[in-house]
Amino acid sequence: MARASTVAGALPAVLLGSLALLSTPGRAEPARVELPELVRRAQASERARMAAADRDAARARAGEADAARWARITATGFVAPSPSITCVDPDCTATDPSDFALRFSGVFAGAQVQVTQPLYTFGKLSAVREAARLGHEAQAALADATAGDLALDAARAYWGLKLARELRWMLEDGDEQISRAIERLDERLASGDAEVTIQDRQRVEVLVAEARVQLAEARQGEATALAAVRALGGDPALDIDEAPLEAVVFDLDADEARAVEIARAGRPEVRAARQGALAARRLADLEAAGYLPDLALVGSLGYARAQGVDDAPSAFSYDPYNGATGALAVVMRWQLEPWTTAARVARARAGERRAQALAELAVTGATLDARAARAEATGARQKLDAATAGEQAARAWLAAVLQADAIGAAEARDLADAYIAWFQMRARLVGAIFQWNVAVMRVRRAAGEFAHDAGRR
Repeated sequence: MARASTVAGALPAVLLGSLALLSTPGRAEPARVELPELVRRAQASERARMAAADRDAARARAGEADAARWARITATGFVAPSPSITCVDPDCTATDPSDFALRFSGVFAGAQVQVTQPLYTFGKLSAVREAARLGHEAQAALADATAGDLALDAARAYWGLKLARELRWMLEDGDEQISRAIERLDERLASGDAEVTIQDRQRVEVLVAEARVQLAEARQGEATALAAVRALGGDPALDIDEAPLEAVVFDLDADEARAVEIARAGRPEVRAARQGALAARRLADLEAAGYLPDLALVGSLGYARAQGVDDAPSAFSYDPYNGATGALAVVMRWQLEPWTTAARVARARAGERRAQALAELAVTGATLDARAARAEATGARQKLDAATAGEQAARAWLAAVLQADAIGAAEARDLADAYIAWFQMRARLVGAIFQWNVAVMRVRRAAGEFAHDAGRR
């Protein structure tokens, strides 16, 4: 007989490993959602918000890199005690004191502003900006990947809960039917029917015990699946709709090569890896540009005034205490570290090769996942067709035995065998429906159908 406990194994391990049933506040009727709404809620959960925050941080880094091409302004101001310095002669070629002395009078204050506008960096700025932009695009693709994972988790929880409830309802109904069959066996035993033995009754009792064990497992699986639904939906009183478990309608593309190509082009992990490889290349170009200087336009203004210091009358006299200064020049900054730069370039190129290999691995993984998802869906479809036919046959067999039992013409062995067959095929049918529905969602996930923005509240 199929095991109802397989429902728990079908749910995401990350949910089953840490979930506990959330406390349910008093509410007359829980909020019930269908799969699209549960997916939307899951894609707006804490995990999705974390992915969105990473994406937004990458966007901010891109903005920061883009702003590096504009002028940088540095302003400095100060206030200090003013030294007491007087000119001895009219030209102020001699002062009193002539050196440092602890003599103060008034306040010494000033300010300086420097503006640096990059002119040409030999590709450094463009490399930084391009790498940051590509990093943002990669992070956005990873947010879409998270949305796809959450959609698949929601589908497993949703269909898993329906599977558990179908199994529970089936086993509860079977327990009731078998209990009535035991009562009829007791009546036949009491009446002295020679065709019924104590062994027949014990055989049916074993069937009842097995059904009740599996019923307990089905109820446990239902509780676990419901906890997963509530965790993904972010509501401790959430439940799913009461529609019966049915196979979703989905046209599985017969052209495997086309499906694989769609997955290779649209899977978020592939897009993220490709953008990451391009960003690594631009970062390596940035390190290589370290061999070359930077050109910038630098302008500065300064002003200082000391109350206790006489102002020298000549512009050629260096006077740090009184005066205004200004300058505008094109400057070249060149930090020559050829050996260090060579090592940095080598490290960056190695990172570029690794990122490129990762991008190729992502394509391989997308191909494998697309084919595995199609194989899973194809197998689930075949199981579903076979289980449907088997369940119909088992139901017809059970109905015939129950009719015979109603008139006392059925043997206990036939009743037990018919119930076992029906339990098995019914469990296989609902299990096949669950596998098909989840496989469909996995095929859609492999094709990159889901995006993070679709899950925003």
